[in-house]
Amino acid sequence: MLQWAHENGCPWNEYTCFGAAEGGHVEVLKWARANGCSMDTETCADGGTTPLYSAARNGHEAMVWFLIKAGAEINRTMDEDATPLYIAAFMGHETVVRALIQAGADINKASDNGATPLYIATEKGNEAVVRALIELGAEINKAEDNGRMPPFIAAQEGHEVIVRALIKAGADVNKAMDNGATPLFIATRNGHEAVVRALIELGANVDKAMDTCAMPLLAAARNGHEAITRALILVLAGADINKTRDEGWTPLDVAACNGHEAVVRALIQAGADFNKADDDGATPLFIAAQNGMETQAMW
Repeated sequence: MLQWAHENGCPWNEYTCFGAAEGGHVEVLKWARANGCSMDTETCADGGTTPLYSAARNGHEAMVWFLIKAGAEINRTMDEDATPLYIAAFMGHETVVRALIQAGADINKASDNGATPLYIATEKGNEAVVRALIELGAEINKAEDNGRMPPFIAAQEGHEVIVRALIKAGADVNKAMDNGATPLFIATRNGHEAVVRALIELGANVDKAMDTCAMPLLAAARNGHEAITRALILVLAGADINKTRDEGWTPLDVAACNGHEAVVRALIQAGADFNKADDDGATPLFIAAQNGMETQAMW
């Protein structure tokens, strides 16, 4: 069809050939270039997208190899500093990721916010790509600009298998982001029970607090995550049940304030001190009553 259109006077330019690269049509691109298509390997579409970037984004391994052999700059970035490897990792194209690294792509080159290919593959839950990047030498503890590392983002998004893979490969299970939040804290806050249990099993510090002194158990209590509360205090970990944050609030105070009766019961059954007052002298019972909670839950 392209040959017929060209022979019958249909005009073309570098973007005609760019379309062939974007679609993964290697033979079409070969023919077009041999017959006058003006595209070179660094022709850019909107946003700085090169043929190699587009082929990588769409998972076209054969086209990726063709463009690399034709001289495409493998680490060239588009406007947000994303490389072909970064976009392949983002989209979950394992074979393209392996091809690019084999051809010399910078495995740790980050986008403009500091996210590496491993980080973005982790965030998107692309397990096969994560394993490939770990196998091929990606830096596991390299952080994004705000201090979030791959284990943190895996925990935040609830990707248990990836959490386990990263930590078993040497990632720091307790490494916090800039505000002090650890992978365990964020998994607890977001209600990812399987991730919480995995992190505890792999050695997470259950009492490590944020800069505000908020710890994982308090996050579970605040958000009403009964099963996670029980995991933290009873099943696996032995978190400090009466540990307070900076204003003297315990997990029981927070659960009572937010009306989470099941969590209140779990905490009391585990031995929480329901007579412990905060810095203003308020006990959990007072807080529960003040917020309209049935105080029978406190007994």
